[in-house]
Amino acid sequence: MMMRCYVCAKQGVDKEAVAICIVCGMGLCLGHSFKEELLVRDVIDWGFGEERIKYPHTLPRFICAECKLAIEQRKKVERK
Repeated sequence: MMMRCYVCAKQGVDKEAVAICIVCGMGLCLGHSFKEELLVRDVIDWGFGEERIKYPHTLPRFICAECKLAIEQRKKVERK
């Protein structure tokens, strides 16, 4: 049995899920999934100060529209 896109199923459409939202676990088709890249960072405390490192490679993550909106609203509040 294949996982189906939750959003499509709510609309009465039968589409196979190709991704799972990393936040809520919802099955998503290509049309309802968003791929984002997560920065990989470290803070190393050398005892005489901290060094912040941002690595060149990112971690891919898939997210649904509802979780994307929730995260984006949080980012807007943090910037103020």
